[in-house]
Amino acid sequence: MSVVDKLYGVRQWTHALLNFILPPTCANCGHVGALICADCLAEMPWLRGQRCATCGRKTASAQQVCDACRRRPPRLRQVQAALAYDDPLKRVIHRLKYERMFALAAPLADLMLTAWPDWFGDFDALVPVPLHAERQRARGYNQSTLLAERLAARLGLVVAEELLQRTRYTPPQVGLNAAERLDNVRGAFTAATAGVVGRHILLIDDVYTTGATTLAAADALLLAGAGSVSAYCLARTA
Repeated sequence: MSVVDKLYGVRQWTHALLNFILPPTCANCGHVGALICADCLAEMPWLRGQRCATCGRKTASAQQVCDACRRRPPRLRQVQAALAYDDPLKRVIHRLKYERMFALAAPLADLMLTAWPDWFGDFDALVPVPLHAERQRARGYNQSTLLAERLAARLGLVVAEELLQRTRYTPPQVGLNAAERLDNVRGAFTAATAGVVGRHILLIDDVYTTGATTLAAADALLLAGAGSVSAYCLARTA
């Protein structure tokens, strides 16, 4: 049993004990019984309609790959998300990230499993998009790592967070336009060449906005020699 599996098991046992002593309440509506109640789960904003199998954006027709990706294939092999970044999901994600409700990672990762794209290929490892060490110390955990651990446990994959580090501290992306976001995270990540070369990596993150952070992380992995990099996010804004 790997260290990740052991930690995951301990965390699950701890959650079960706490749930027995203090029954969970819904992170969105406050009803007692589950971290996300059945009514709020029914209101989750699943991504609907035809989407490009490469970039995940909406397409106007039944084509599998959009015109933009045909004209200029992106550096990422695939980018997909499970849901739209809208309420009630938006509020639940906020509570996961900023209110220390790390237990929410389990039901949120289960939503990602429900929407797992059929066209995703095989991957050698799941790599959560890392926080800078200073930000992770302040928050206490990386929500993307928690999501990746749950996904890996259910899919039989490996979490390899040691392959990617955020080596430059960057201000939060909130409030920045697309160009500013790209500039803000350019060169912020470093990948471990020895463990990356030739491997097919799936980046895991919570929210995909303009894609600047995801692309910067992918560039570091590709520069280190990754065979390919894809990304799967809980939610996207468009």
